[in-house]
Amino acid sequence: MPVYSKENDQTLWSKFLHGNEQVLSLIYLRHANALFDYGCKMTSDRDLVKDAIQDIFCTLIRNRENLSGTDNIRLYLFKAMKRKLVREIQKAHRLQSVDSESSIGFDLAFLHSFDHTEFELTEQQKTELVAAIDSLTERQKEAIYLRFTRGLDYKEISMIMNLNYQSSRALIHRAIAKLRDILSVKSDIFNQTLLILFFRKVKPVV
Repeated sequence: MPVYSKENDQTLWSKFLHGNEQVLSLIYLRHANALFDYGCKMTSDRDLVKDAIQDIFCTLIRNRENLSGTDNIRLYLFKAMKRKLVREIQKAHRLQSVDSESSIGFDLAFLHSFDHTEFELTEQQKTELVAAIDSLTERQKEAIYLRFTRGLDYKEISMIMNLNYQSSRALIHRAIAKLRDILSVKSDIFNQTLLILFFRKVKPVV
């Protein structure tokens, strides 16, 4: 799981709000890869994701004088990324706002992780695992990604996904229970699924 510490976020953000643009470069370096990976889960258009990241940081510069303080920069940026991409995807597909996030897919594919020697599954087992993951709702996939791949807590997840605290917990617990039920007779696959969810390495922005 990628390590992230909120230590000094409030200080960094305060320096940025007071005109230190070098701090914004540091914030970008700390969070761009995670934003890119998150965006690529919602759309396969990598250029759209890169443009969204650039737009977010340009907007920060333009609106700096009107921004409020924060002690959680990652949460701030993830929320901005989600809003930006949902709007762009809706616009591209001419979706109405009522469709909102329910119309946005979420790709939880990580089969490349099984290529490592510690994950020796047969092609049949891989197929079964993909089918189990595909059985989850898009919201369950996103919640699992935010919790296990990104290490966000339930409160942060609830804020990004517009849920209350209990709903975010329930969403993740139901998703794990569903995977466990489907793979109950294949405990080796289920256990390796959890290992990947916890320890998957994310590729950098290219």
